[in-house]
Amino acid sequence: MVERRVGRRVLVPLVALASLVVPTAASGQTPADTGAPQDGNLVANGGFDVGDRAGHPISWSVEGNEAAANVVNLSAYRTAGPGSLELNVPEGDPVTVSSDRIVAAPGVAYTLTARVKGRAGKPAVLSMAFADFNRTEVGVSAADTAFSGEWQTVTVNGTAPAGTAQVTIRIAGSYAGWSYWDQISLNRAPVAYDPKLGAERELFLDDYRVESSQDVGRVVHPARKAPEPLIRATYPWEQNAYIYGSVFKIGNVYRMWYDCNNDVAPGYYLCYAESRDGVRWTKPLGRGNLGYKDIPASRTNLVIAGGGTVAYNPTAPADRRFALMQFHTGVVNETLGYYVYFSPDGYHWTQASDKPALLDGDVSNVTWDARTGRYIATIKKRMFTSRTPGVYDRSAFVSTSTDFLNWSTPVLGVSGDYADDGAAQARNGLEGQVYGMPVLPYESTYVGVPWMLLITNFTHGSQASAGDGPVLPQIAASRDLVDWSRPVRDPIIEPGRPGAWDDGALYTASNVLVDDRSVTMYYGAFNAGHGGQPTTEGAPTYTSGVGMATWRRDGFVSMTNASLPGVGDPGTLTTKPLVTDGKALRVNADVRPKGSLTVEVLDAAGQPLLTSLPVKGDHLDTQVRWTGGRSLADLAGQPVKLRFTLVDTDLYAYWVR
Repeated sequence: MVERRVGRRVLVPLVALASLVVPTAASGQTPADTGAPQDGNLVANGGFDVGDRAGHPISWSVEGNEAAANVVNLSAYRTAGPGSLELNVPEGDPVTVSSDRIVAAPGVAYTLTARVKGRAGKPAVLSMAFADFNRTEVGVSAADTAFSGEWQTVTVNGTAPAGTAQVTIRIAGSYAGWSYWDQISLNRAPVAYDPKLGAERELFLDDYRVESSQDVGRVVHPARKAPEPLIRATYPWEQNAYIYGSVFKIGNVYRMWYDCNNDVAPGYYLCYAESRDGVRWTKPLGRGNLGYKDIPASRTNLVIAGGGTVAYNPTAPADRRFALMQFHTGVVNETLGYYVYFSPDGYHWTQASDKPALLDGDVSNVTWDARTGRYIATIKKRMFTSRTPGVYDRSAFVSTSTDFLNWSTPVLGVSGDYADDGAAQARNGLEGQVYGMPVLPYESTYVGVPWMLLITNFTHGSQASAGDGPVLPQIAASRDLVDWSRPVRDPIIEPGRPGAWDDGALYTASNVLVDDRSVTMYYGAFNAGHGGQPTTEGAPTYTSGVGMATWRRDGFVSMTNASLPGVGDPGTLTTKPLVTDGKALRVNADVRPKGSLTVEVLDAAGQPLLTSLPVKGDHLDTQVRWTGGRSLADLAGQPVKLRFTLVDTDLYAYWVR
């Protein structure tokens, strides 16, 4: 089924993402570290410290002899926390305890460890099973554990085979045996680390360059929003106006491709709008060749039937400067999928092939990455791995191309997990899924904006069967488009308060616009959730619009410390080794009136080489000055670390030039 939701000053159209909000208005702080980055173990409830009312571990499933698997609280049979998993398997009545499925990437090495203690017979077998998009098992790595009456550590190593999308941890008792399991941990091999620090900014969306930290936490800074929609449904062919589309500034003109719904098949269209300032928009008529009923093309702003997102590549051949990816229905694994179009002007489109460039459907986001000379597409694929039986699990897969025609095999990027399910359950709901995810090449990283659908029910709204609930844009980051980090889960664009035009489902453009001071992203929003028009008598009419969200430069997330001089604990953050040939360290930071930010340059052994003067004030770009008149250039080519000390400060980014 195809799902369609009906609906300041900005410069360069660089695909990327900031807020002048102080911590009291921020959200999403992760706990202060105890000396190491937070994101390690991929397994939820790996200590078996919480179970359901049947005594089975939360975030794990039990198959076979369910009575043989129980969460227990026995001091002699646990190593940490209040619980462990007891497997008491009788002969001929096996049991398997399996974790929730976890996103895994082909070609990546994984290490699984567990603590196990035997009581009698043969212990269960620990394994990790890799599966593809279709849930077909493509590889298994296992360890056959010998009996021991003392706690022992079991380790399983494995590399995800080609086609892997997910991995599942299994503890399988096939023979008579009594054993206890604790501290299950799954870690993936880290992304290859490059100590060279270029001129691009380093944000704090992941722990790639973080060695340790203390008394700091990541905080999401929600965007500032324009109070009213900038684009509304005003023409007969616009029953709703919203955006899954794209916005670029080309020359002196802001150009927007947005979506509308109407009553002519296929029911949704791509429309066109223009602006001179990014705030006041017009809808030029007659640019395309598409009419509506008896209204000719010269009197509409429709440019193509069906939706889709647009990538703009100014270096492409003239007839392919604009590239569009659009979903078509059809036969599964044959003609149902994403088709590509090209245009010289963004108004007149030519379909490039009669076969889909990528299979499945129905939401895609595309962008041109000028740094690497390739296009990036994130497509929604549906796996039958959700918590609700028979319902597909919407997830974001990532693919790349140099010509927009031939695409790499899509790799699962971001999928809903236990934290997203918990967010839905906090609303008395069911689970969290990824409805779509733009990918933005930004400075030294790729920023993902997963649209998290928190499914609350399947009973409310005119499209209830697709799941009702809010859709909230969040943030993710990757260095390689394969390994994605999501250490904070709060919305980067918050829905409006009850009754606002955008108090329901929010979607975004596929790109952002960046200048030296700010980042702007256009978003589509509705006054109801994903289920659509409420069916209760007297319910408000389902409406939509296109809004504008802005952050300070680099400002989605900061590392924050809220201490004051003599009150609370200053925070520190130390980077991994860095090598640079730059001359000056620069930071984007908000140091509040009683706060301070200082930096030390350390050698490999952690001894200070340079100490900075305190940074004061709110700066989007300021140079760090060193005591004694020394220069960072004196250490060019040497491995060094940076240790930031924060007092009542938000640190957004750092870079060397």
